Amino acid sequence: MSTNEPGNHDEALGSLLKEWSANAPLPLHFQEAVWRRIEVAQAPAAASVWTAIAHWIGTAMPRPALAASYLAILLTIGATAGWTRGRHEAAQVNGELGERYIRVLDPYATPRQ
Repeated sequence: MSTNEPGNHDEALGSLLKEWSANAPLPLHFQEAVWRRIEVAQAPAAASVWTAIAHWIGTAMPRPALAASYLAILLTIGATAGWTRGRHEAAQVNGELGERYIRVLDPYATPRQ
């Protein structure tokens, strides 16, 4: 059975722990470094947009279903934007090619404005 039950105390271990002390010297400027870290941790972070986005991604992406839905949404937005841009540029190129074709057939034709 377990000897770590609350009512089961070892007197020898208890007395040894009471006598024990750490005598190792602390590093230089240890106390200043500790207080500096406490101040940095308690200070309100200058939350930039990128810091907020990085924090949001770090907390949201460990959940696979949520990450997959974000990925699907972003891919859909990107594909739609690319398709729209491609249609616009294709229509522009088709118009330019039509004007060039007309100029080849009739060099004196005035371009449409």
